[in-house]
Amino acid sequence: MEWEHVKVEGDGPIRHLVLNRPKVHNAVNAQLLRDVISACRAINELPDCRAVIVRGNGPSFSSGADLKDPALLARDPRGIRHRARLGADAVNAISDLNAVTVAAVHGYAIGGGACIAMACDFQIGAASCQVSIREASLGRSLSWNSIPNTVHLVGPKRAKRMIIFGEMFPAGTLLEWGFFDEVVPDEKLLDTALALAERVVRQPPLPVQMTKASINALVKTFNRSVFHLDEVGVTFTTMSQDARVAEETFFSGASPEWRGE
Repeated sequence: MEWEHVKVEGDGPIRHLVLNRPKVHNAVNAQLLRDVISACRAINELPDCRAVIVRGNGPSFSSGADLKDPALLARDPRGIRHRARLGADAVNAISDLNAVTVAAVHGYAIGGGACIAMACDFQIGAASCQVSIREASLGRSLSWNSIPNTVHLVGPKRAKRMIIFGEMFPAGTLLEWGFFDEVVPDEKLLDTALALAERVVRQPPLPVQMTKASINALVKTFNRSVFHLDEVGVTFTTMSQDARVAEETFFSGASPEWRGE
């Protein structure tokens, strides 16, 4: 199968799920999210696939939401909820893959791009990469069911710092925090991700799949019991006056004046 903004490469037990909008640093638009969901379904139909490396084509893993995509700029409640559900479905499609997933992060992983990386089982970072979750700075809450993933990786206090302030964090800091399993020289990123995938493949397949499924079930049972109103929260914040101010000042570079409305 072929997709507009995603590629599935390789054969045998290790495949690559490649975000493929390199000219815009793999900015996430609605079609890319649909392609991720469809590609994950196709990968799950491959009986020999046991590990998937998730990576970005071009200069970055992903620069986050494509703010030029009309589908991601909806202001009506139905459109906002659809966007949030689409993002959550894409993130969940990655985390629910039968195969073990390894995110190979280079360049930037921002917003939705960071959410995609966090959905994987393991995260490997290039030494020069940077990660930022900036939704709150844009006046809206983080959705895509990704607050739990952030907390699971770095803990509650650091998750608050990452999400509330929207800072750009270097790879070394995120290695110390537990976001990354390893940080390696840029030129060794794919080799390191591949070596980890090969380690997975050398393990007996049934206990590996059972372990992943059991841990995910344990974690997601709690996640979904708390974040079933994720779409409502992002709809409320996106429709706020402060979200409009954030968008206007983001593009103009002016200092926002928040009203709490």
